[in-house]
Amino acid sequence: MAEKLSLEKIQRELNKYLQEGENLLVVGYASLGLKSCYLGLTDRHLLVNERTIGDEDKAMEKVLLADISQVRVKKPFFLPLDHYLIGLLVKRRYVEIRTHSGRHFTFVLQKWPRVKGNETVAERILAELQARVPGLQTGS
Repeated sequence: MAEKLSLEKIQRELNKYLQEGENLLVVGYASLGLKSCYLGLTDRHLLVNERTIGDEDKAMEKVLLADISQVRVKKPFFLPLDHYLIGLLVKRRYVEIRTHSGRHFTFVLQKWPRVKGNETVAERILAELQARVPGLQTGS
């Protein structure tokens, strides 16, 4: 039987990709377009670990913190109203990250009953990036 999805499991999976001396600060479960991924922020990188439908490792992307130029955390949009209300109920957040090299990511993080604590990941990523990336542009 597969291990139940949790922030602890995500942390163990992402620890495999850390360089010596690198520390995970924040982990979470997100979607990026139609893909699901484990998201991690270390003291050096943003980790995006794409997962398969069976929750197996598919691909890993690392973005240097020094390459991150902008981060925004957005709450659900107002229109259409039904999506806004659903977003409030599941505590959905959008984290937009732009890099100096021209990359753009929009992660959707939400409260998952099976991943306790995931609803606070967006704000924790924002706070850590603000503390670690000089000249970072932010917005909410």
